[in-house]
Amino acid sequence: MTSIADIRPMTSEDVPEVLKTGNDVFDTDEFPYSTWSLSAIAKHLDQQPEACHVAHSEGAVVGFILASMPFLTHQHWGHVEWIALRPGFQGRALASKLADASLRALYGAGATRVVADIATANRQSKLLARSLGFTELTTVSLFAAPSLEWIKTPDRAVEVAASEA
Repeated sequence: MTSIADIRPMTSEDVPEVLKTGNDVFDTDEFPYSTWSLSAIAKHLDQQPEACHVAHSEGAVVGFILASMPFLTHQHWGHVEWIALRPGFQGRALASKLADASLRALYGAGATRVVADIATANRQSKLLARSLGFTELTTVSLFAAPSLEWIKTPDRAVEVAASEA
């Protein structure tokens, strides 16, 4: 069977198409996709270029994966942060091929563990991660603080004490 796209290492020439693909695929009004930006691409491409790949078809980038080391304070942990495929290319094993290339690069660079943070509602990415042997270790809830005006409210202490009772 012939692949519908070739997987190859990302280059700086791919950055404009990767940015556009992410803008088209991610809902940038929803967290964590709201952090999608040029600097998100640059961070991974600068830190671990061999772990960043694109899916290329008929002269165009149709998908990508961005990963790097370290992850937070874990110097030997890899982090797969961004993966996207244009809709016409989803469900055709390209995400698995992108992930395989990235994981091989991370482990080849000395990673002892590779993690991926996936939004709870992102069913496709969760299925992909499980198919690659990832296991869910923890679930984190993101809490947002109220407005500054609410925090300055004098009776806020009474509200907080009542809600904690």
